[in-house]
Amino acid sequence: MPVPTVLPLLVLPEHEPAVVLDGGLVVVDANRRWRTLHLPFADRGDVGRMVFCDPAAASFFVDRRHEEHDVVAALLDRADEEHTTQAAQAAVRRLRQESPRFESLWGGRRLRLKLLDTYAVRHPDLGELTFDRRTFRRDGLLLRVATPRPATSRLLPLLDHLPA
Repeated sequence: MPVPTVLPLLVLPEHEPAVVLDGGLVVVDANRRWRTLHLPFADRGDVGRMVFCDPAAASFFVDRRHEEHDVVAALLDRADEEHTTQAAQAAVRRLRQESPRFESLWGGRRLRLKLLDTYAVRHPDLGELTFDRRTFRRDGLLLRVATPRPATSRLLPLLDHLPA
């Protein structure tokens, strides 16, 4: 399966959790399913802070280390793009001050952004959910779409009954 490299449209799908992020991984737009999926987080507006600073991350992410590496890789990727350098640098400064774990990963090995990977979470109401996450780049933004795997696709409509 070819890996997407260009964002086809900035229209968020309705039935799959999807989010648009700026160069600092701040949420520019998110559909209802993405917002509801991430309800356990106090601040759903900054993905870097969600992963590294929010206490909910410890129980929410099935593989938190994978998500930590993903954030570092995304910020490295964004720091190299002309449109997003300032936002990425600001996010890196903020995370380096707030998270010793981020500081250690940032100073370590170089990580590459994966355009297709697995996103696995433990939702407090629905249990473990697993997605194929696709990342598209366009004009300094990242669109992330989480396509549910079969067992998760049966549970995903239940998100529509939870508050966003």
